[in-house]
Amino acid sequence: MRLIKLKITPLSSFVTFPKGDTLFGHFAYLSFLKKEKIFENYTTDKKPKIIFSDILPDNHFYKPTLPLDAFGVDESQKKEFRKKSWIGYEDLQKGALKESVELTFMKKEFKVRNTLNRVSFTTDSSGIFAPYGLEETTFVYQPVIYVMFDNTFTDQEIEDRLNEMGRNGFGKKGNIGKGYFKAKIDKRFDGFKKIKTENCYMMTLSPTLLHKSKEMIADKEVYYNTFNRFGKHHSSSTPFKKPLLMADSGAVVKLKSYEQYIGGGIDNGIGRQSLVQGFSILVPFEFEGVNRGKA
Repeated sequence: MRLIKLKITPLSSFVTFPKGDTLFGHFAYLSFLKKEKIFENYTTDKKPKIIFSDILPDNHFYKPTLPLDAFGVDESQKKEFRKKSWIGYEDLQKGALKESVELTFMKKEFKVRNTLNRVSFTTDSSGIFAPYGLEETTFVYQPVIYVMFDNTFTDQEIEDRLNEMGRNGFGKKGNIGKGYFKAKIDKRFDGFKKIKTENCYMMTLSPTLLHKSKEMIADKEVYYNTFNRFGKHHSSSTPFKKPLLMADSGAVVKLKSYEQYIGGGIDNGIGRQSLVQGFSILVPFEFEGVNRGKA
């Protein structure tokens, strides 16, 4: 499968943070609107047609989700090291995990918005047309998205469809101007380097259903934080949603052999189909194990 990187130019703040599974959801919905059948067998196909990473700071990834002792940090530095959430691409690949950094990628602001009664053009105390709070995210460091895909798509089609998503607004409150962006392929990017090492450690870039690829995992060695995604109830007869427990982005897995991706897709709808991207692109990095970490 081919891997590309797209630089994102935000045109507004975001209310929904663009994680890989939500980017896929918007992309798949756009495909369904075009009456395409690309994702018709998404949950039964052995290989995914496309995988999206979370939105990330350029040339940086999540600090791997590993026990703190694996980073080789002195006891006196552990408190400060916990604040560091990112690591440079080259530092990650060569296993210099101690070089994780405290990077300001985005800032969040809580703003008060009004819902107006279109008859009186005012708010009121009924609760229906009352002011409400909204947390908005603004990116202050160059954001990028990694996309892996097969020959179903071309590079240009991916860029065009992401730009179409950006023109319509991504996530919540797109109808009031939130989540607007432009995307441009970074032609200097030529994929992740393969690592020559006896141990095959990889890190995920989006929420993942790891149990879908358990046969790929060596020695049952997996490190992750949990992430809960609530499924859609649509207009079905039940008011309940279907929570889906996933391994959050930045999970570390030891594999039996080199792989480009891990995970699997799933239909998590009730009454109506609701596809969830449970796949993740993998980044290989040098690591000798939790008890023999090289930092």
